[in-house]
Amino acid sequence: MINPWLRQRLFEFPIRPVLVEVQPEVLENVLGSFLGRGLAIRNVIRRFSMIGLIAVPSKLIPAIDALPGVRAVHADLQINALQLPAAPDQALWYPTSESRQALEAELAFKQGWTGESVRLGVVDTGIAPTHQQLGGSEWDSAITFPFREVLDENGHGSHVASTAAGKLAFSAVGIFAEGVSRAAIYSVKALGRGVGTGFTSEVVNAMAMALERGAQVVNMSLGSKECQGGCEVCPECRAVKRLAERGVLVAVAAGNSGPDPDTIGCPGCSEEAITVAAVDRDGRVADFSSRGGSRFPNKPDVAAPGVNIYSGTARASLIDAGDPDAGFGYAAISGTSMATPHVAGLLALLKHRNPTMTELDLKEVLRRRGGSFNTT
Repeated sequence: MINPWLRQRLFEFPIRPVLVEVQPEVLENVLGSFLGRGLAIRNVIRRFSMIGLIAVPSKLIPAIDALPGVRAVHADLQINALQLPAAPDQALWYPTSESRQALEAELAFKQGWTGESVRLGVVDTGIAPTHQQLGGSEWDSAITFPFREVLDENGHGSHVASTAAGKLAFSAVGIFAEGVSRAAIYSVKALGRGVGTGFTSEVVNAMAMALERGAQVVNMSLGSKECQGGCEVCPECRAVKRLAERGVLVAVAAGNSGPDPDTIGCPGCSEEAITVAAVDRDGRVADFSSRGGSRFPNKPDVAAPGVNIYSGTARASLIDAGDPDAGFGYAAISGTSMATPHVAGLLALLKHRNPTMTELDLKEVLRRRGGSFNTT
């Protein structure tokens, strides 16, 4: 099957990257066929039986679809990190040492539930493992073309990881920053190329890597406006579902396309995702935060602080350089990207306290409580 989204646009470009989904038992055969045809491989996602191809002539796509064992051919679309520019005024900054209190994180810590027993996967632009908030974090990369990118040159992923599970730190400008939890961070870089962009295959591969490394919670502060073929077909949404079926809780940014209705991005539109909107320090939904509507009546699932969030970031990264007043290695930025790690950190706290709770149980808690640790 050629993804319906791709079929409608099959000949828009003479060459395009694609993601091919195959039956597990023929993965190696199909891979050999691609290599025999001289097609360049971006990645092989064995966990999900998918192969990313870098540049495929459009006229060859139907032939690929007809290969024995091929289930679907998807477009390998661009996916972006979701954040807005830095806040210009220090008076507007919302440090994570304060924003975490909106989720009753300190109450959880006092009761002994820090999330330290939970493994948190962060699929993003990478991480700065030497940052004072992120020391001891593990990291890897799903970006291998044109070369393997490892460093967080953008800063978005480090900011996200610091918010979800960063250690208590005191910045050079005299502000405390502290993550919601103390979960063990496993960062997989899937967005890069300076500006924080990646491809569907890289994001899906990063999700597979997080699953293989035992992540119990996965943070995805990323998305695209188009869900190719709908959630039942879209590879990102299908990957979210597979993680959820294996007991992994997946927090996904709603998107920054508000205030119009039905602007939830992909894979935030997935029913299995815990989709996060952004609110300011007064609890008001941010204008930029994507909304649900007739197409997405059950989205977003929860809201969390996401306006002018002050947290650690990779030193000398794009985000760090864009907010020099925040101090070296720190920034105050906005977006549903910043709200999502608050929820991911909360999920780690809840997983620590209630390890047998299911995704549906936790989603009901978040909807009922609006996002806080105290579930009683």
